Amino acid sequence: MNVYNALAWLNFFIADVRDGLGPYLGVFLKNHGFLEGHIGLIGTITALCALAFGVPLGILVDKTRYKRALIAFCILAITSSVLLNYFYPTFAFTLIAQASIALCGVCLAPAFAALTLGIVGRGAYAKQTSKNEAYKHAGTAFSAGVSLVCAYYYGIVAIFIITAFMGVFSLICLAFLRNAPIDHAIARGESEAVDCGESTATSDIIESRESKQPLDSNRPLSSVFTDKRIITLSLAVFCFHLSNAAMLPLLSQRAHMLGIDTSGAYAAATIIIAQSTMIFVALLCGKLITNPHEASSTKSGAGKQNSRVFRTLLALMALALFGLCVRSIVAANSESLAGMVITQILDGVGAGIVGVILPILVAIILRGSGHINAGLAFVMTCGGIGGAFSGSLGGFVAQYFGYFYAYMALGSAALVGLVAWGLFLGVFRDIERAKRVITK
Repeated sequence: MNVYNALAWLNFFIADVRDGLGPYLGVFLKNHGFLEGHIGLIGTITALCALAFGVPLGILVDKTRYKRALIAFCILAITSSVLLNYFYPTFAFTLIAQASIALCGVCLAPAFAALTLGIVGRGAYAKQTSKNEAYKHAGTAFSAGVSLVCAYYYGIVAIFIITAFMGVFSLICLAFLRNAPIDHAIARGESEAVDCGESTATSDIIESRESKQPLDSNRPLSSVFTDKRIITLSLAVFCFHLSNAAMLPLLSQRAHMLGIDTSGAYAAATIIIAQSTMIFVALLCGKLITNPHEASSTKSGAGKQNSRVFRTLLALMALALFGLCVRSIVAANSESLAGMVITQILDGVGAGIVGVILPILVAIILRGSGHINAGLAFVMTCGGIGGAFSGSLGGFVAQYFGYFYAYMALGSAALVGLVAWGLFLGVFRDIERAKRVITK
């Protein structure tokens, strides 16, 4: 198996592992006498831990040369925590296990981005990122389907076994990457890429230059968090998740209230629709930002291609936010099955776009800084904060004013993000004029 496929399949199998039990945790804990308040407290504490340690773990990914070992450790830690939690379902141990899972999950996102960039290089990074995202969403849909069937016939214990098997397959895929050289300088955004007019042969892309390039930062770490472009992107991602995170739970809650679904099948269907859409969108984004027909062997042609690609990335972010605005309107005004399908397709469009373009945009913005993964962790932490507030925003508005106004409030958050994105696009002009960006 070549490194490109190994990276993709690693994302496929890790999709089920990184969240541990995920939505099945509440069911498992309820079976052991946990009250809703206890379950909610565990979720709150683990979410706060993930937010607090997101940036430090991103810095760790930038600094370490043991990226594969770090990913392997996270896979083992998550799998072990899940299995041990089955045998020790106490409050204290569950809290420790879920905190470990949350921290490892936060670490895996920048670690995957660094591993991918360090192995395939800038020339193939956009294409590989879209492929990774497509496989990740396929893995999520696959594991959801298998878990649904196995849990129906064998009970909640099947979820633990499936997670363990996915962890084993993840480690096997990671083993295929053991001989793939990693350019740690490129992985953290320290060294400059070759001009787009130069060769991007595979041997040039993944050639290791560890002995030639030190891992010293090219600019202070603090400058990453004060970069206007990173702040603008973080604001857009914050608004995106503030708007998006609570929409699916509210959709399921409204269906339950209306008597449409009391078994959970409705919720499972919404997840499958969204994840299936994300696969298609991730692959389409890869085509849009790595179109080989517009590439040129000349530097002037490469510059035009770079400018087009970057404008496409910025437009895709705007499209993701606009799609959320439309999604909120559809969800607010339709309670039918067709409305649910459209709502979840739009969910897949937005989440699929953001999953692909976010690491690419951060890598372009922080090119040469030496702190790409710290910056990615910072942007994702801002998104996590938005997601954490989303449930409260949507929940309280739904409780006091109804589901229509809840969806409109969530859509307003996306509208604010879209307006801010349009107003502050000027901060990206210096990147658009750059001669070298991540593209094929």
